[in-house]
Amino acid sequence: MSKSISKLALAAGILLIGCAPHPAPPSAPPDSAQCRTGEFRGVGIGTDEKEALSEAKADLAKQIHSSVQVSEKYRQSQNVQNGKEILGSDFVSETLVEANLLNAQDARVLKVEQRAGKINTVVCMTKANAAKGFIERQRLIADSLEIVSNTALKTEHPKRKNEAWHKTQTLWNEFARIQNLLDGWGIEKASFYDPASEIYSQTREEYKGYCQASKLHWKPEQENDYSSIAFSILSKNLKMEKSACQDNGISLVYKHAEPDCPKKFGVHSCSYKPSLSILSCDGTEYSLLENIIENSHQKQELALEKIKDTFKAADFWGKWEKEIKEWRPKCE
Repeated sequence: MSKSISKLALAAGILLIGCAPHPAPPSAPPDSAQCRTGEFRGVGIGTDEKEALSEAKADLAKQIHSSVQVSEKYRQSQNVQNGKEILGSDFVSETLVEANLLNAQDARVLKVEQRAGKINTVVCMTKANAAKGFIERQRLIADSLEIVSNTALKTEHPKRKNEAWHKTQTLWNEFARIQNLLDGWGIEKASFYDPASEIYSQTREEYKGYCQASKLHWKPEQENDYSSIAFSILSKNLKMEKSACQDNGISLVYKHAEPDCPKKFGVHSCSYKPSLSILSCDGTEYSLLENIIENSHQKQELALEKIKDTFKAADFWGKWEKEIKEWRPKCE
């Protein structure tokens, strides 16, 4: 009897040992793959670590680019609200994107793990590191800005001055756009910021003065119907005045005022060769615009009437206007 009880007790003990609760598994650690506050984060998955890292850096670039886009929208909205003069807005987003990809090697690898046969990688980048590529791009722009601004300040050639001013505007807009982004990231202005800002302001003020002193002066060799038609058509979209050329103005001298209608074999073969010289006030010719209109008729008055109608509706007016605009100050 005692042996039976002992066996039962032993069996019960074994069962109790087998049913004893196991220690609870440790809880999963908190996600340690979170970047620090204010950092950019990129995630990549690949078949190996190299591919995963490449994907993570590409994702990181997208996150930085998203920040750039937000900055652009904010700046544009801010300009509208402030009602300030916007000197051009042809920004190039691709330039800024390239700038942040230049130093992708500065990304800090936070986590690499294998999961389901794939490598998962997380990388982080501080705003200071993300800013490096933008600051370098901004420095290059500052160098170019100094060169073209000096050209705009020193040249007296109207077309080259206009082109240099347009380039100055474009470069400054891109420079300021990068600065707006860096300001949003809390990055201190680079040492070249103040010199770049100063030369841009100087160039802008000089060009404003140039605009005020430079006008388009209409000066036909002979006042008649043809010169009046030419002035009427060109002055629709070009601000010009009938006055003597002054300062850095542009003189528009209209030539060949009358058609030529020789009679041959009973037919009047009329031709008209309108031309317009674009000159400096001292008489230096910058450009010569020419064309020819022809018509024949037995009656000279009908041939001339057709010449005048064709002259009014000619397709060269648009080309003339475009060329004149290349020489006038671009002040609007």
